[in-house]
Amino acid sequence: MCDDSVKMSKLSPDVALNDEALLQKAAAQTGLSDFGDDSFREPFGILLRSLRDEARLNTQGVILMQRTLLRLLTNRLRTEAAFAAHPEMAQTPIERPLYILGFPRTGTTLLHNLLACDPASRWLRLWEGLHPAPSPESLVDDPRIEQTEAFVAGFEKIVPRLASAHKLNATGPEECLWLIEHTFADFIFELRANIPSYSAWLAGHEADPVWYRYYRRQLQMLGWKCRGSHWVCKAPRHLPGLAGLLEVFPDARIVQTHRDAENVLPSICSLCEITRSAASDTVDKAAIGAHWHRRLIEIERRSAEVRAAADPGRFLDVQYADLTHDPIGTVQRIYEHHGYDFSDEFEDGMKRWLADNRQHKHGPHRYSLEEYGLSPEVVRHDFTGATA
Repeated sequence: MCDDSVKMSKLSPDVALNDEALLQKAAAQTGLSDFGDDSFREPFGILLRSLRDEARLNTQGVILMQRTLLRLLTNRLRTEAAFAAHPEMAQTPIERPLYILGFPRTGTTLLHNLLACDPASRWLRLWEGLHPAPSPESLVDDPRIEQTEAFVAGFEKIVPRLASAHKLNATGPEECLWLIEHTFADFIFELRANIPSYSAWLAGHEADPVWYRYYRRQLQMLGWKCRGSHWVCKAPRHLPGLAGLLEVFPDARIVQTHRDAENVLPSICSLCEITRSAASDTVDKAAIGAHWHRRLIEIERRSAEVRAAADPGRFLDVQYADLTHDPIGTVQRIYEHHGYDFSDEFEDGMKRWLADNRQHKHGPHRYSLEEYGLSPEVVRHDFTGATA
């Protein structure tokens, strides 16, 4: 915990999670005042009201949420300061980025790690997502790496079960959520807390291109001095945001992973339970199951509609079974389909990574549909498209 944790522990959510107070505190911490595009203010306000009124946060939860929100706000301030100092960053090209889309447990993390073995590619490190500004001078020698390692160590003490579901690595490939959460329009907040009002708002707004324009701006900043041939990006959030992604990145190439929903749904429920338990003493597993059952059905429907109207050549489907049976062959197929150069050095890197990262290296992640009040028969009936 930080030095002022005792002081913060005495604060109620109404005080610690107040909109204007957080904005003022972020400005005071940085000496800056420009938060950038005002589009973030609506979801920021809705999120805070939902956290205060609905999430039933415990003391630790209030502290964790306040820290997270302050980090995001100060990062926004530092991002605008970075662009003010170097406006030429806005001209950084982002050409033919490769996006991995898919629900949890469909092989997205495995595929992301394999694609990151391409020495020509550029991918997001966790430390860059946590502290994206200013633009990095080096990807291997930056003080933010040590800062992020301390964050990971501290967070794993608070949430010890997280490593079995999603192991954090300061210098490893990470999801775009660490960037997009700076818009305050990302379903990562639904994983962290029970916030139904915010969830309802987000479901109708997460494909808005405004969030992807800000995210693109972050990629430009990160890639200004450290650029590869193409970005390799991944996040389940890109499924509900597919319309915005395709509009803002018109030459993006997409790989969509698939697996039966009976594995997908309980996994995200388990991850949600783990993360919410760090912030609240009242975690309802059945409510979590019902929420993500409804949420994923709607995400599947909307993303399928967007994809049906898009150029089919921009997409390639990958089945989980094919990826796990022949991971290198699957990657070769992706590169051939989308026209990227496949090198011997890349293949050797994947072989080394696979040898060093066996499945369940950090412990098995166990879960079942039934513990979240879900029926396998109902789930099989309700999910027939994107996860199948």
